[in-house]
Amino acid sequence: MAVVRELVGAVERRPSPGWSDLQGDLLESVLVRLPVPDRLRLPAVCTAWRSAAAASAARVQAVDVPSPWLMLPFNQTARGQRRGAGDTFSKARFLSLSEGRTYDIPQPAPAVSDRLCVGSSPDGWLVTADAASELHLLNPLTGAQVQLPPPDTLPFVHASRDADGRVVNYSIRCCFDEDENGDDADMVVPPESFAPDRLRYELYEKAILVSAPRERHTGSWGGYTVMLICQPLSSLAIARAGDTRWTLLDTPSRRWVDTVCASLAAGAGGRQLVYAMDSAGRVDALDVDVTADATPTREAVAPACCCCCSGRACSMSGTCSRYLVELSPGRLLQVHRLREAAHARYRCEPRPERVEYTTVDAELFEWTDDDRWAQVDGNNAGVLGGRALFLGKNASLCVAVDGCRSELKGNCVYFTDDGPWSHDRCREVAQDVGVLDLADGSYRPPRGAASDLLWKWPPPIWVFPSCTD
Repeated sequence: MAVVRELVGAVERRPSPGWSDLQGDLLESVLVRLPVPDRLRLPAVCTAWRSAAAASAARVQAVDVPSPWLMLPFNQTARGQRRGAGDTFSKARFLSLSEGRTYDIPQPAPAVSDRLCVGSSPDGWLVTADAASELHLLNPLTGAQVQLPPPDTLPFVHASRDADGRVVNYSIRCCFDEDENGDDADMVVPPESFAPDRLRYELYEKAILVSAPRERHTGSWGGYTVMLICQPLSSLAIARAGDTRWTLLDTPSRRWVDTVCASLAAGAGGRQLVYAMDSAGRVDALDVDVTADATPTREAVAPACCCCCSGRACSMSGTCSRYLVELSPGRLLQVHRLREAAHARYRCEPRPERVEYTTVDAELFEWTDDDRWAQVDGNNAGVLGGRALFLGKNASLCVAVDGCRSELKGNCVYFTDDGPWSHDRCREVAQDVGVLDLADGSYRPPRGAASDLLWKWPPPIWVFPSCTD
C-alpha cells in the first residue's frame, strides 16, 4: 500500500498539461480553422504558440485561399484630421465577408490613403501605386513592403526631373512598328504628359504576383516576380527580385486583359506557368523563370472566344470586361462581365469620365476537351459547382464557400470596379461593387458594406489576407 500511495502522490504532484503544451501539428490544425484575425492573435498567447504559428504559417496559407476581405474606401469627411500614427488615414479599413465586420489596420508609409491598388494576390499581397505613381508590394496585415522598379524604366515612359532629381511630370511615348513596302518603319503617337500622381491612372491596368516575396536572413526580400499589364497598348512587363527595371515582353499586336498563375506550384528550377488572355479571348501559356533574368517562353493554348456576349457588347467595349479563371489544374474558364451605363435612363448624358456603370450579367465560357470555348451554366450545379467568383483588379479566383467561408454564397460573382479609371472617376463616381447571383440575376452590395461604399477613394479591391511574409 505504501508503494501505491507513493505512486499516486507522484502522479498528483505532476503538473497537468496546459494549452502551451499542445503539439505543433495540433496547433496547425487549429490555425487552419481559425479566421484570419484570430490567427493574428494566437501568437500573443505564449512563446510556444508564437513559435508554432511562425513555423506553420506558410503551410496554413498553402492549404486554401483565405476568406476574402474587401478593402473599403475612406470616409472623406475626416479629411481635417492630422496625418500621424493615430490618424484615420494611416489605417486601412477592411470588411471580412465571413464575419460581416470591419477591421482598421495600421499601414506603413507612404500613406495608404494616397495609394491606388492595381493588384491583389491569393498570397495576401497587394500591388499599390502611391501618389508619385511608384509601385509597392504590400502585405496589409503584417505591414511588410517591397518597392518595385520605377515607372520610367518602362521603355515608353519618360520622367522629367528638377534640379534636385524629383519627378516633375511623366510622358508616355507610344511607338510601334509598321511594315511598309518591305521596310520596317516606326509610327509614333505624340507623347502625352501627366503629373506624377496622375500617371498611375493611365499606365497601370493590372498587376499579378507570379511568386510571393520571401524575407531573407539579411532582412531583404527575394523570390518575388510581378507581371504588369500596362498602357498605352495593354502590354506585358515583368520584374523579379533584384531588378531595377521593368522588362517588356515581346508580344506584338496583342492587347492583354488578364493573367492568372497556374495552380500547380513552381516546378523544378523555380519555374511558374502563367496563363495570359488578350482582348479577343485568346489564351497563351507563359513559362516564367522566377529565379533568373530569362525571357518567358510562350505557347498558344486557346483561340479567340467568338461568343460576343450575346451580341450586347464586344471585346473592345467599355461595357464588357473579360477575366480568366483556373477552376482546377489546366481547366480554364473565361468570364464576360456585362455592364450598362446608369445614365441610359436619363435624358442628359454625362461626360465619359463621369458615366456610372452597373454590372447586369456575367457569361461563362469553358475551354473544353475538344478545344473550343463553350458557353456553360453558372447557376445551381453548373460549372462553378457551388463556388463563388471574385473579379476585379485582384487575381481572378474561384473560391469554395464551405468551412470558414460559409457566409459566402455559391454560384455568385463578387466583383469590384476595375475601370476605366481616371483621377476624377476614382474620386467622384460611384463604384460598381457588388454581388451578382447567377441563379436569379439579382444584384446586391456586399453584406455590411453599403454605408462604406458611399465613399469612393480609394477604389475597393478584394484582399486575401495572410499573416505570412
